[in-house]
Amino acid sequence: MSSSSTLKSLLASPDFKRFFVIRLLCQSGDGLFQIALATLFFFSAQSQSSAPAIALALFVMLSPYTFVGPFVGVFLDRWQRRTVIVVADSVRAILTVILVIVILTMGINLAVYVLALIALAINRLLLSALGASLPRVVTEDQLLLANSILPTIGAAATGVGALVGLLVGLVAPVGPVRDASTLALAVVIFVASIIVALGFDRTRLGPEEHELDGFDKASVRQILHDLGQSIRVVIKLRTPAHALLSMAFMRLLYGMVFVSCILLSRNFFDTGDGSGLGSFAQIIAFTAVGFGAAIVLAPLVAKKYGEHAWIVIAMTLCVAGQVLVSVSLTSITILVTSFLLGLGTQGAKIAFDTIIQQDIPDEFRGRAFTLYDMLFNIAFMSAGGLTALFLDDTGVSIPMYLALAVGYALIGASYLRPRRPPVVLKHTPPALDSDA
Repeated sequence: MSSSSTLKSLLASPDFKRFFVIRLLCQSGDGLFQIALATLFFFSAQSQSSAPAIALALFVMLSPYTFVGPFVGVFLDRWQRRTVIVVADSVRAILTVILVIVILTMGINLAVYVLALIALAINRLLLSALGASLPRVVTEDQLLLANSILPTIGAAATGVGALVGLLVGLVAPVGPVRDASTLALAVVIFVASIIVALGFDRTRLGPEEHELDGFDKASVRQILHDLGQSIRVVIKLRTPAHALLSMAFMRLLYGMVFVSCILLSRNFFDTGDGSGLGSFAQIIAFTAVGFGAAIVLAPLVAKKYGEHAWIVIAMTLCVAGQVLVSVSLTSITILVTSFLLGLGTQGAKIAFDTIIQQDIPDEFRGRAFTLYDMLFNIAFMSAGGLTALFLDDTGVSIPMYLALAVGYALIGASYLRPRRPPVVLKHTPPALDSDA
C-alpha cells in the first residue's frame, strides 16, 4: 500500500482521528507545563546559570519517574489504557490548578517543586500509555506512517505548546504571574484531552480481557518479577533491545546539547531580554521546525529504504550539525544545528518506535514503553552530569561538540546492516499467564 493510500485510510478511521487529537492535546499541554517549569528553574532571577545547577534541576525534574517507572509499565499491562489516560490527565489538571494557586498566593516554595515532580512523573505514565495503545487503533501496515504522524506531530505539539508558553513568558510581567499564566493555559488543554479520550470505549485501547492479570494479585515482588521477565523478552527479541539502547544513547547526546543550549542562551548569546529566554525561544522554534520536517521525510524514506537506512541518514544530519557548531559557533549556526538535530533525533525516534512496536508482543508492550521512558530519563539525568564535567558557564566546549558528533556517528554505524526479523517467541512466559 502506498503512503498516500495509507494516509487516506488512517484519516478515514474515527479511532485514529480521536487518538490523533488526544496526542495533540496531551503533548501541547505538556509543552506549556514544561516551559513554565523551565522558565522557573532555568530563566528566572532566582535560578543559577551554571552547568552543575542545571544538572541538579534536571535530576530533580526527572528522578521521580525514573524510580517509580519499573512499576508503572506493569500497571499499563494490567489496567485499561483508556482509563490510565483519563485518570492521568485528570490528576495532572488538578495538580496544575493547585500549582497555580500556590504560586499566586505563596510564591515559589517547596510545595511547588513537589507538585511539579509528581505532575512530571504522571506525564511519563501518560506517554507510555499512549505509546503502548497506538497499535490498537491502526493496522500493521499503517504503523510506520502512524508512528511518523502521531509521535512526531505530538513532539511538534509539545514544541508549539512550549513556544506559546515562551511567548507568554516574554510578554507577561516577570514573576509569579508569568508562571501561573502558562500553567493555567495548560489546565485548559488537559481538560480538553480528557473529554476527547472519554469518547473511546473503555476496552478499545487494550489490553484485552484475557491478557489482564488480576490486579489484586499484584505485589512489589510480582511486579519486579514481571518487569524482569519483560526485560528478558526484549533482550531475546534483539531488535527491540537494539532500538531501546540506541534511543537512550541518542537522548544522552541530545541531553548534553540541551544543557549547552540553556547555558549559551543565558550566558553567551545576548538577545537583549536579560534572561536568555528570547535566545532559547529561537532555538526551540528551529528545533520544532526540524520535528515538522521529520513528519514529511521519515515515512517517505523509511517506507522506500527501510527503518535502518533512515536512522543512518538521521544520524548523519546530527553529525553535520555538531560539526557545524564546532567549526563556527554563532547565533546563526546554533539555529541551523537546532533544526538538523530536531530533524535527525525526531526522525530516528520514529524508526525506533516502529521497531519496538512491531517486534514486541502486545502483552509486553506497556512494560517496554515504560522501560523506554525510564531509559529516556536516565539518559537526560546522565547528560546533566556529563555536561557539568565538560562545560563552563558559557556553555561552549568544542571538544564536547566533536565528541557528540562521534556519538551520533556510532549510532548510525550500528544500523548500516539491513534490518533482521526479531526472534519469534515460542510461548508466553508462565509468569504472565492469566492464572499465574
